[in-house]
Amino acid sequence: MRVFNIAMRITNDPDAADDCAQEAFVRAYRSLHQYDPALPFGPWIYRIVTNASLNHLRAWKRHDSTSDEDAAEIAEPDEQGPEEFTIRREEVTEVLRAMEELPPAYRAALTLRHIQQLSSQEVADALGLPLGTVKTHLHRARTALRKRLERAH
Repeated sequence: MRVFNIAMRITNDPDAADDCAQEAFVRAYRSLHQYDPALPFGPWIYRIVTNASLNHLRAWKRHDSTSDEDAAEIAEPDEQGPEEFTIRREEVTEVLRAMEELPPAYRAALTLRHIQQLSSQEVADALGLPLGTVKTHLHRARTALRKRLERAH
């Protein structure tokens, strides 16, 4: 499920995310002989799905809306009453829509760091980028996201 969620956050298209997740598993299976079992499996497969998703964006250059049901996955309905849940869901949807406007590399870094809750080093490993570059992407992405959200209010 995490692989699909990463692809979904990057592509913003459920069909494309499904294709990218499937492609990631096929690539992982074919490259399993290259996987080092001494390293964590998560960042390895996340890198594969991130690359598949970014390749998809480069090939198709399209951006579809994130559905409200996907936004609800992030909110914690068990800990909130109906009113708080609705407000939280709207806030999350607003943030996800603003994320759609970010460049794919920034969106990928934010998705892995904040939605998938990987450490900055795990994000760097998953994206195949130096840690400093990931930190720069995250900083710029947060700044751009903040500006987009401020303009919306």
